[in-house]
Amino acid sequence: MSDPLFDTLKTAVSVHEPETFEMEGFRAAAVLVPLLRAPDGLELLFTIRSSQLSNHAGQISFPGGRVDEGESLWEAARRETFEEVGLKVPDERFLGCLDDHPSPALYTVTPMVALLDWPQKLTLNPAEVDTVFTVPLKTLLELTPYTERRSTKQFSRTLHFYPHGDRLIWGLTGNVLKNLLDLLREANVGLD
Repeated sequence: MSDPLFDTLKTAVSVHEPETFEMEGFRAAAVLVPLLRAPDGLELLFTIRSSQLSNHAGQISFPGGRVDEGESLWEAARRETFEEVGLKVPDERFLGCLDDHPSPALYTVTPMVALLDWPQKLTLNPAEVDTVFTVPLKTLLELTPYTERRSTKQFSRTLHFYPHGDRLIWGLTGNVLKNLLDLLREANVGLD
């Protein structure tokens, strides 16, 4: 059976040729960008990383992590998402990839976008995630980020910061969000 929303989103995401990032010493990682089909419209799910983690503790992120040997980017994003928050991600809900992003923790992160039914029962792994929250896509499309140029020993990048209430979506997550929102704006998705 045809799903017009899925088809529209898949076209918006897959029409883009994702930019890749390769640097010696960087390992592959994948995050899931969960677009949620909620009763009141599309939402995005974010996690707040556990305050006990050694990297990026307490920061807002998308669920994900490193790619294990023999695993595809998509498989890693699905596995990590289930391990972190218990969110089930069927293969047929995959929409496409966004641009690769470098991480200061020496990962090349590939965002994988999926459209998922919502709500779902979640089971948070407290070793990795303190909490989750969702933001309506329409709200995110109305936000204007501010930017900063940041450098590490390995690379420089422009970071996008999205203030939302008492939270700040920034860094790699802010850059992934900007990439997604730009593609959806170009396709006039979520603007009505």
